[in-house]
Amino acid sequence: MKYRFATRPIETGLYEPEGIYLSTPFDGSHQVIQFFGQHPNHYAQFRYNSTALKGHPGIDFAMPPDTDIFAVDDGRVMEISNEVGGIERYVKVEHRWGESLYAHISAIHVESGQRIRRNQRIASSGTNRHNVTPHLHFAIRTTPYNRLDGWGGFNDPLPFLNPTNIILPEDEDEDEAEQSVILHPMADEKPSMRRP
Repeated sequence: MKYRFATRPIETGLYEPEGIYLSTPFDGSHQVIQFFGQHPNHYAQFRYNSTALKGHPGIDFAMPPDTDIFAVDDGRVMEISNEVGGIERYVKVEHRWGESLYAHISAIHVESGQRIRRNQRIASSGTNRHNVTPHLHFAIRTTPYNRLDGWGGFNDPLPFLNPTNIILPEDEDEDEAEQSVILHPMADEKPSMRRP
């Protein structure tokens, strides 16, 4: 599959300008199957806080069900919930620099309000009901953020992650890649709904 960011070099280190250096949320190596900002036409049909999305608001990593998911930095579990028809079960963690979100998970190994450490196991990856490759949806918000920006306040986590165990997809013909990717839907936003 060819992704428009696949050839972009991943540069990260202990001295990011924002002072944010994150561990990957998994052990071993996992492949990116959807980058931040991809497929804007698909995601434009979904709203986040009444604003149409500009593209995919996170990164998807292919991984088998029941893979351990780890905290990318020290923080506090601020929300454990389920967005039916969208990102399904998720855990959101508050950090000194913002928030991290781990979605499409099954077992949850932490409690809301719990303080956690970097690399602490917080969940296990799950399967999804959308007939797509089992994966972890991972996203971050860095402070300050604006939930009405067309990204739900999320920004690309890739520059902040350690790249050593992230597998980038092989380059292919762009038309073939678009046809081979099955994109999962997001939950339709209702007036009373609160997105993570």
